[in-house]
Amino acid sequence: MNLKNARGPLLRSVAVGMVILSLLLSAITGCSQDKTDVKIMAAASLSDAFLEITEAFEAQTGLKTSLYSAGSATLATQIIEGANADVIALANEQTMDRIVVSEQVAPEYRIEIFASNHLVLVTPLGNPASILSFADTVGKKTAVCAPAVPCGSLSYAFAEQEGIELNPASVEPNVRSVRTKVELGEVDAGLIYKTDVTAGLEVIEIPELESLTTMYPIAVINGADLTAVGFIDFVLSEAGQAILGRYGFERPYEN
Repeated sequence: MNLKNARGPLLRSVAVGMVILSLLLSAITGCSQDKTDVKIMAAASLSDAFLEITEAFEAQTGLKTSLYSAGSATLATQIIEGANADVIALANEQTMDRIVVSEQVAPEYRIEIFASNHLVLVTPLGNPASILSFADTVGKKTAVCAPAVPCGSLSYAFAEQEGIELNPASVEPNVRSVRTKVELGEVDAGLIYKTDVTAGLEVIEIPELESLTTMYPIAVINGADLTAVGFIDFVLSEAGQAILGRYGFERPYEN
């Protein structure tokens, strides 16, 4: 399913303006704050960037937001089972397709692609296992995301591309868990998104990994009101994209 869609800045400005208007009407009519709360579920790799985005969105609109992060597969299952959310942002299109098939995505709004990312191979500081290539991970203790998670599906796809059987010592539910395993030195290496690299890790340069990108879709969940659309339009705006860029995310389809 091709989820790519481009909307111009005029439409985004109109949507955000309508959100602000709805806030004014709510204040006049005495609606409760819950009516304008935007409940956001986002992939674990987005947690830091989306925390800043929600703060900026609140400052611009006066809305209150709540942000919950977990692995994309976990979030999709929760939405399918009826979790209370207005916006869902995931780390690949295939996982969003599961939610679309379950008819939990509001059909009146388009799914937007707002960022892209790719994997990197990381080791603990000092690279104690002397890993210089992906082939060097064979026989070493490695950590990867579970195959059902976007970072995991990319990891296994890369291993297949390189003709290497992936036999990890640790299979984790999300990319942040993989990062923690490597930072603590519990494994010799791990595959994580480039946006999750910290000062406590060493990156092993593998150009081939850059060709395996994942696209991040965001959607409005059934039952959400216009404030959810306003949040998505803020993510797509120059302000939202600038925040994502500071955390290492690339604009969709540019790499």
